[in-house]
Amino acid sequence: MPAPFSVPDILGSLERPVLAVDADGRVANANPAALSMFGPEVATPGAALPLARPDLWQPMAKCLAEGDVVYDRLNVGSKTVVATTFPICRDGRVVGATCICRPCAGEAHPAMEGRLGAILDSVSDGIWICDGTGTILSINAASERLNSVNAEDYVGKNVSLIVAQRMVDRSATLDVLETKRQSSMIQHITKTGKQLLVTATPVLGDQGEVALVVVNERDVTELQNLRQGLQNARKVEERYRSELAELSLFELSQKDIVAQSGQMQRTLRTLLKLAQMDASRVLLLGESGTGKGLLAKFLHQVSPRSPKPFIQINCPAVPENLFEAELFGYEKGAFTGAREAGKAGLIELAAGGTLFLDEVGDIPLGIQAKLLKYLDDHELRRLGGAEARTVECRVVAATNCDLEGLVERRQFRTDLYYRLNTFVVRIAPLRERREDIFGLAEFYLAQQNARHGKAKRLSARAMRQLEAYAFPGNVRELVSIIQKAFVMSDDDDLTDALIEALAGDAPPAVDTPSGPRPLADSTEQTAIRRLREAMAACRTTREMAAHLGVSQATVVRKLKRYGLSRS
Repeated sequence: MPAPFSVPDILGSLERPVLAVDADGRVANANPAALSMFGPEVATPGAALPLARPDLWQPMAKCLAEGDVVYDRLNVGSKTVVATTFPICRDGRVVGATCICRPCAGEAHPAMEGRLGAILDSVSDGIWICDGTGTILSINAASERLNSVNAEDYVGKNVSLIVAQRMVDRSATLDVLETKRQSSMIQHITKTGKQLLVTATPVLGDQGEVALVVVNERDVTELQNLRQGLQNARKVEERYRSELAELSLFELSQKDIVAQSGQMQRTLRTLLKLAQMDASRVLLLGESGTGKGLLAKFLHQVSPRSPKPFIQINCPAVPENLFEAELFGYEKGAFTGAREAGKAGLIELAAGGTLFLDEVGDIPLGIQAKLLKYLDDHELRRLGGAEARTVECRVVAATNCDLEGLVERRQFRTDLYYRLNTFVVRIAPLRERREDIFGLAEFYLAQQNARHGKAKRLSARAMRQLEAYAFPGNVRELVSIIQKAFVMSDDDDLTDALIEALAGDAPPAVDTPSGPRPLADSTEQTAIRRLREAMAACRTTREMAAHLGVSQATVVRKLKRYGLSRS
């Protein structure tokens, strides 16, 4: 049987310094690592630790007094170590204490220092490392390029210096040191004009203090370029089917669509499926301003029909007496004022592509029957013509009206309704998908910055104001607010101008309208109310049309639809 190992044998095998004292503070045992770190005047049995090393004695004295594990930091030469002290108990009494030392977080082994630097410099993202006081320890090569700085000019200095020198507009590291939580922000770099997505992450010590802060920087422009490269490299139908969820987000940056919310991502996945199966009848339902037109274009652009035309018609804007000619075209001499050579209708112009009927509920009843016939057999006759033409195109219809209600009131054909709603896609209003507000605001602000050569930005306070707003006008209203704030702001921070724009954009009470709005932008109940107001204020339908911002034909059609009479 082998002889048992002695305490000196065990302690001598440990790489970390170990030091034990009795209740009076006299050193009882110390291993070679402790002797190497603290020297013989401290790590020799019998040495009086309170005199030889008071800073090491303080946590050990606390451990002896409280009988609990104690953590502390010590400066040993140029290094910082964490000292963990454990009580030694005998017969229920604390008779001594053992201290084990280890390198502080952030202290690299000498053999690893060169490798760690090489690893950091090989990363494409910018990386800063600061200690718990905000002192900059390391800046990698990518960050030097992104910020246009030399690391040697800043390493060893406090991170608050870069804010004082206006190198950046704010510091994520200072946020972390204050809150002890991860902080993310869009950071504006003064020297380069870049917008960086910055994430600062704390590394906590044994007692919950911030020992290190690791900052990751990513150039948003480079990220956009990466998405573009991925898009060009993707494969066609197999990838659409096997990686549908990824492709829905993958396409968005090129289609002016932001989809951070689950509702919008599900909507886009549905549209992608419909595009790939080449669905020929799609009905988009949603409030005014939710982006139905943009999604109709998206459906067209991600489908095999994308090389063919996308033709859009705003149904309320077309006078009733011209609707048939616009939709189906006309032959020479079909009516007074017709072109000599005749004219192709919008359906013919959309051949092979997509016809988008915006606000389809406003199509006159007489035209609905002809549209239904075309949807059944893909044949049409120009106004004044005898020859039938075969034209095939996808028909996407959109409305913010209650089509079922219009059907019940016999203001919309039942058979046409069921023909159009083969595939129905409902678009949630912006107030129900608030996760999209930040991305939409950043997207449209970036558009304004690019158009005008500016670098304006939204603060966290501005974003909180946007996220708290109801947006009755949905995405269209958000775009308008961003544009107003951009124009009215006197500096790069849009906060004050945005708050003013939001206050000015707040909708008036239903019973006290502040002024005329285009009738085409109104919901059904609002349209009825506004028609009655216009009837009371105006003498003729022509005056009503000017007051409501629509054509006289639209006013007449609306009065007839809602059963309103001037008599």
